[in-house]
Amino acid sequence: MDKMPENALKRARRNKGITQEKAAEMSGYSVDAIQAWEAGTRRASVEVLDTLAVCYDAPWLAGMYLRELSRGSVAASFPVVEPGKPMPEAVLALLEKVMSFTENKAARRLVTLAADGQIDAGEREEYDRIMGELEEICRAAMELKFAKEG
Repeated sequence: MDKMPENALKRARRNKGITQEKAAEMSGYSVDAIQAWEAGTRRASVEVLDTLAVCYDAPWLAGMYLRELSRGSVAASFPVVEPGKPMPEAVLALLEKVMSFTENKAARRLVTLAADGQIDAGEREEYDRIMGELEEICRAAMELKFAKEG
């Protein structure tokens, strides 16, 4: 039987290297609440997410948690990121994507496609490809934002 993947709350706590008891002590919430949020039997509020993000030193926590809870366009608004990448690796990944976008002249092509305010059927495939590249740039930028220093 497949094991359910850890949710963002549990990953953030474990990345910090603390127990649920220590998390409760640091945050002011009960151990039962921490356990329920991690198990998915209760949903954490935005206030809880803000508090735990500070306690766990995980500024990415709210976005990842909300993405996991959401479906469709809401989930798509939060890129899937790998927080804690080494900073040099994150910088190189972002620069590679930006340089590729520039070398392919995708920005100029996007201006041409969008100039009339609509994307017709003949333009859709190229537009979607360019938007995919931009999403990858955004994801890489978020990974740099949440990269591990040092």
